[in-house]
Amino acid sequence: MRRTAALAVFALVFVACSSNSVATTLPATTVPPNTSSTTAATSTTSLTTTSLPATTVTTTTVTTTTVTTPPPGAVHVPFTSTLSLDIYGSGGPTVVLFHGGGWVTGSPADIAPLAEAIAQRSAVVFNAPYRLTFEGGGFPMTFEDAACAVRFAAAHTAEYGGDPDRLIVVGYSAGAQIAAVVALAGDTFDGDCLVEMNDTLPTRLVGLAGPYNTDALGPLLEPFFGTDPAVDPEPWRLGNPLTYLGRNPDLVVRLIHGDQDQIVPLVFSQYFEQQLSDHGYDVTLTVVPGADHGDIADPAAYGGLAVDAAVG
Repeated sequence: MRRTAALAVFALVFVACSSNSVATTLPATTVPPNTSSTTAATSTTSLTTTSLPATTVTTTTVTTTTVTTPPPGAVHVPFTSTLSLDIYGSGGPTVVLFHGGGWVTGSPADIAPLAEAIAQRSAVVFNAPYRLTFEGGGFPMTFEDAACAVRFAAAHTAEYGGDPDRLIVVGYSAGAQIAAVVALAGDTFDGDCLVEMNDTLPTRLVGLAGPYNTDALGPLLEPFFGTDPAVDPEPWRLGNPLTYLGRNPDLVVRLIHGDQDQIVPLVFSQYFEQQLSDHGYDVTLTVVPGADHGDIADPAAYGGLAVDAAVG
């Protein structure tokens, strides 16, 4: 109940902040057609700058329950001194999966059906948690946990028949923003990890309805970053995937977003695609007509679009 209420509050605040501040942060532009876009894409959206009233944000402390037993078919394995992830499947590419929840709520259980569906396509899936904003997380701890999960997967996937050279990072909603940072940032984040630093970089990023440009969210993310960006912009810079454009240049990026998403507006993915393309990445944005925010992570929706993107 608390998790549902928190997510409802987050959705209302997110829409208010994103509808107001995306336009003020992203430069005025029309997203150009990209030759790599799929046939599911619909019309492009113009990003314009407007003068908008200030938005008041109220934050609420959220209490969640940590799942300590693995879901059916999964192996529960520690990857930091305090966190464990769920491993599904055997053989094939290595997939690291991050849940959504607005940086304040959620757990791997929320996207266990997607993890199971990807594993059934002959992949080893590491469904990983990360510390949440009001539970010891925020910057940089959340990114340290995510980077550790990727590092752990690369080091241990062979034990399950996985291929460490096909390392795919998948994230949904806020998890997509986190996935984008760790896929691009390389060894920037080094936290409490049960494996040594290694030089294995993700080969593919799959972002599902992600709010990538965190600068556009303004007050909503001040609790996460622990600072006002006008006072201390450095955490905001290091926590934004746009900062790392140019790194990991061989990364293949697949973005999926619904054109009816009322929680994370489509312009986030359109702008991220444009920036990735401008920096020479192999990037495709699939815009799903009629899809809302929750539809995108449903493994059965739209012919298994998210699963197809994950396993390539």
